[in-house]
Amino acid sequence: FETARGNAAGEENVLITVGACQALFTALLGILNPGEEIIVPTPGFGLYETIATIAGAKTVPLDVTKTGFQITEEALAEVMTEKTKAIVLNSPNNPTGVVYTPETVKTLCDLLREKSEEWGAPIYLLADEPYRELVYEDVQVPYIPKYYDDTIVCYSYSKSLSLPGERIGYIFVPPAAPMAKDVFAAICGAGRSMGYICAPSLLQKVIARCVTLRPDLESYDRNRKALYDGLTAVGYEVAKPD
Repeated sequence: FETARGNAAGEENVLITVGACQALFTALLGILNPGEEIIVPTPGFGLYETIATIAGAKTVPLDVTKTGFQITEEALAEVMTEKTKAIVLNSPNNPTGVVYTPETVKTLCDLLREKSEEWGAPIYLLADEPYRELVYEDVQVPYIPKYYDDTIVCYSYSKSLSLPGERIGYIFVPPAAPMAKDVFAAICGAGRSMGYICAPSLLQKVIARCVTLRPDLESYDRNRKALYDGLTAVGYEVAKPD
């Protein structure tokens, strides 16, 4: 299977969560120590900084406005330090709508491997993917664990099933990660410390029956085109959302 859900199926390092927000909180609190840093491509989702602050860590912005919202090796290398613990990869991205290309992902992962080896500590790639299925035309979303072992996938079914507010998702730690068991145990412990003991059983039954379904993207695409065409018609320079 090429999707996160397909790869997660049957694997034991999967924690069912109360949506993507719990997934992000427990994943970051599970791996971050005070004084460490996470890199967040900007513009980006504001919750990452909140979580890092709670963990006593620092958020380092990575400006991608001048590179078509893709991440370049030069820009990333400039903001990485020995305190870097993770980079957040939100693809498809909120708020830009951009999907990171396979070339971007490969370049990013090659640099993370190089720096992890140089500094003697793993740098995690947090794949925040609640919008994975909401893509248009022939755009393909790269499956991050295929490119990088030290990945933590955070997912929500709320978007893929067009059920915003119905909080159900998961965290997946690929077994190929060198410290997968320890990382997963730390994440589970972080969740319990925050009071997340069990995701709603009713919604767990719902996703078990709806896991193969996809939303009808026609209305989403119609709104996307209307907004994009309207903005470009009056002279705005816009990255077309994927």
